[in-house]
Amino acid sequence: MARAACLLLALPLSACYTPDAARLSAQVERLATAGMPVSTAVERLERDGFQCDTTSQAPAIDCSRAQHGAVLATCIERVLLQPDAAGRRVDAATVPPIACAGL
Repeated sequence: MARAACLLLALPLSACYTPDAARLSAQVERLATAGMPVSTAVERLERDGFQCDTTSQAPAIDCSRAQHGAVLATCIERVLLQPDAAGRRVDAATVPPIACAGL
C-alpha cells in the first residue's frame, strides 16, 4: 500500500521542470542562429513558448518564458537576441543564467 502511494506521488513530480542551462543553450542554438533573420528567430522562439519584446531592439531583443517546477518554484528562462547593425539579422543569441524563485 505504501509503495503504491509513493508511486502515485512520484508520477506528478517526474514531469516537473528542472533548470538545465546546457539544454536551454542547445535549444536556443537550434531556434535562433547567427545570420538568420530576426523575424524568423523571434517567430521560432515564440512558437517554443517565449514572449519577445520587439518594441525596442537596442541593445537586444529580450525573450523570456516562465517554467514551473516542483514545490512551488518558478524559473524564468531568457534569450537575448542581438541584431546586426541594420537590425535585420541575428548577430548573436545569448542565454543569461536561469533565474528561479520559490519555496
